[in-house]
Amino acid sequence: MTQTIRLALVAIALCSISVYAQTTLLQENFDSGVLPDGWTQQTLASDGGWLAGESTDLESQWWPIAPHGNMMATNDDGCDCDKSEDYLITPALDLSGVESAILAFSSYYDGGSYEGDDEVATVEYSLDGGSTWTLLQTLEGSEGTWDFEVIDLDVVLGEAEVHLGFRYNDGGGWLYGWAIDDVTVLEPSGLDLALIGLDSEGVVLAPATEDLAGTVVNLGTDTVYSYTVTWSMEGASGETTIDGLTLGTAESHSFSFNEVLPFDWSGNYNVTAEITAVNGGSDDQALNNAQSVSVTAIYFGVYSNGKDLREYYYYQPSDAPANCPLVFVFHGYTGDAEGIMQYSRFNDLADEFGFAVCYPQGTTDGSGEPFWNVGYAFHQNEYVDDVAFVSELRGELIETYGLDAGRVFGTGFSNGADLCYLLACEASEEFRAVAPIAGILMSDIQSECAPEFMVPILEIHGTSDDVSLYEGDLKNEDGWGSYPSTPDAMSFFVDMFGLTLEESGNFPDIVTWDESTVDYQKWGLEGACPQVWLYTINGGGHSWPGAWGNQDIDASREAWQFFTQACSEPMSVGELAPSGHRQLVRVTDVLGREVLPKPGILLLFQYSDGTVEKRISGE
Repeated sequence: MTQTIRLALVAIALCSISVYAQTTLLQENFDSGVLPDGWTQQTLASDGGWLAGESTDLESQWWPIAPHGNMMATNDDGCDCDKSEDYLITPALDLSGVESAILAFSSYYDGGSYEGDDEVATVEYSLDGGSTWTLLQTLEGSEGTWDFEVIDLDVVLGEAEVHLGFRYNDGGGWLYGWAIDDVTVLEPSGLDLALIGLDSEGVVLAPATEDLAGTVVNLGTDTVYSYTVTWSMEGASGETTIDGLTLGTAESHSFSFNEVLPFDWSGNYNVTAEITAVNGGSDDQALNNAQSVSVTAIYFGVYSNGKDLREYYYYQPSDAPANCPLVFVFHGYTGDAEGIMQYSRFNDLADEFGFAVCYPQGTTDGSGEPFWNVGYAFHQNEYVDDVAFVSELRGELIETYGLDAGRVFGTGFSNGADLCYLLACEASEEFRAVAPIAGILMSDIQSECAPEFMVPILEIHGTSDDVSLYEGDLKNEDGWGSYPSTPDAMSFFVDMFGLTLEESGNFPDIVTWDESTVDYQKWGLEGACPQVWLYTINGGGHSWPGAWGNQDIDASREAWQFFTQACSEPMSVGELAPSGHRQLVRVTDVLGREVLPKPGILLLFQYSDGTVEKRISGE
């Protein structure tokens, strides 16, 4: 009997932090999505240095940024350029009549090292309009989390023109980056204890004991001796009181709850915490006493077919409609389900468009590397049937969650993209469309490909891909096995489905520093739903556009938009198209023997209108 074991994983993202005090000298949350008036920057970087936007606009493959609304960020990972002098500079501050001042801001900074180089994030000040800078504080990194930083500005009190600079220095190497948000300069006054953030371990098994932690900071001038924090979520609540403190101005204190938080289902949750009873009563600024975190629960499943256990992640938004679509996302060779879940960000698209998404985990090959069995030359002794596994898991998820069996789609990267071609050939009745990213159609799969239904295909592929060669490798010089070029792979399905070229063009080159552009070709049936699309990344490497590599398109979003155009009902291969349109009936060799289309071979293409074309397949 088939059995599914599920455990929930919880990822927590901080909401934006706002600071209130009696006297605010500067406050900027970057909500406009552009560099604010009065702010300036200095940079040697070719990508423009500090840029404004949301996390999805500013992050890259090796430096994902936790959501925090609009922010400012400088990304060395995505640029790999000279970011040794990246300064984000505040407007001039007049502190001539100020007796006390504090700088507070949210910071996302890893503090990483790579190949002997270290990144450094500092806050500095200038009294001469930015000509010279003096160190105020060096930040410590905290990988994967937003931190709230508070810095005393006593050293510049009495100065009439103070610029503060947020400087990122990549040390001359290829590092990560720095993001900031919610910058506030304030003059402390009275009793003001602020709850500046909530966080968690990030990913936990649930139900379980989860340490919900947070931090408070004294933004006033009165000493804080005690406070109480309450939390609530989905009807559950808890409370803890902290005393025995002596928090002076700009000093902080961290607390934690040790509670079992009831994340019982995949979806989105909201956890709220609030400060009460500061020194036994109310403080002067109640507006900064509460914070919320958005919690996303993701199921970790173990699927059993009676012999083997196979793992997967599954996410379905809480507000997804009943009978919603399902998207499978397959990782690449040596990759894993968690990794592609992070960089593809299909969970975000699921939230936006209301579908479920599953990230299966491949098995390990003889070298101990995760893989999908698509018949690589060095996998000839591997016998795992991944088509059967995916098919069985598909049925299990549909039955368990009430998903739409007629709207199941597949996408993946590299080896996972290759699996998409295999599914299009061998499971055409189960997958309505596929979107391989940097994938190849193995010659052995091509030679046996005889789907019952036409499966629409979107391939996104770089011309400079040095792993899955755009030009193909029919002689197996790279060791993967024989496979045709990307255009020939598209021609194979175009010929099989009887499609014609309906549209070609290019996407706007909106990001020039990625040194690549995107062209497209779209084959179809005069607007009918069976389609084959090819997005060619000119100059692009082995990448997932939007995550790393080309930034003109978002591969994940393009895949989903392609899926939405799939037929409501599948069309059989060989099924007549609408009246007036000819469709491929059969392909024969020059001796009249029916064969499958193969690139580079002279064949006879016979169509539904009685016409016959003699041509080399793929040309």
